[in-house]
Amino acid sequence: MTPETIVIILFGIVILIQLCLMYVMYVRIRQLLEECDQMAGRIYLAGYELEELAKIVEYISIFN
Repeated sequence: MTPETIVIILFGIVILIQLCLMYVMYVRIRQLLEECDQMAGRIYLAGYELEELAKIVEYISIFN
């Protein structure tokens, strides 16, 4: 085998490994997006609720 053939085979193996890693990352990103969609429904706060929460945090931080 010539050195060029060895380098081509090595690059081919590296490309296959990268494709596998990209697929695993793609699957994980889809899982995280699904979790974000589920959490978005549970975490919704109205503007006045957010203001009230900020006031409570300020009040607590004053006394600590």
